[in-house]
Amino acid sequence: MIKELTDIVIDPGHGGADCGAVWGYTEEDDLNLAIANDLVQALSSMGSQVVMTRRDDVTVTLRDRVKIANTLDARAFVSIHCDAFHTTTASGMSVHICPGSKKGRALAEHIQGCLMAAFPGHYHRGVIESDFYVLKHTRMPAVLVECEFLSNPTTRDFLKDPGHQCELALAIARGVFISNF
Repeated sequence: MIKELTDIVIDPGHGGADCGAVWGYTEEDDLNLAIANDLVQALSSMGSQVVMTRRDDVTVTLRDRVKIANTLDARAFVSIHCDAFHTTTASGMSVHICPGSKKGRALAEHIQGCLMAAFPGHYHRGVIESDFYVLKHTRMPAVLVECEFLSNPTTRDFLKDPGHQCELALAIARGVFISNF
């Protein structure tokens, strides 16, 4: 029965044994989960049926993340991440898609547009074609959103703020909602 009701799978990146990037005593997987929880609330309030690949700090393999989305036959897959780079001045938001995915690109462009509107003071890296496992192996429009850089002290503070996490989630939700995937 869930299969018929699932519109969107939200994937909080990393988790459990894989904490992702760690900068300034902040683990990426915790931020990803916080933003994803807000995103689920936002999308649910818009009438979407949403499933998360993880709800706690547990390990979920890339293969299992894809399996969840494909088994549920979701209409869209959104993976939430925070970027990092060895240069601590790097900043910006980006949305990644599988190379050549027209529907993924349309979804990504709507999300990126809503992020740009919500955060005009941030650098926007645009829509980027990437060969990420979760993008290559899902059978529906799929995006991986890099919300900002955890390695940059200024944007790390931004990411850690619960109000900004909620604003990020709302912008992503608006992009998903208007994309009409």
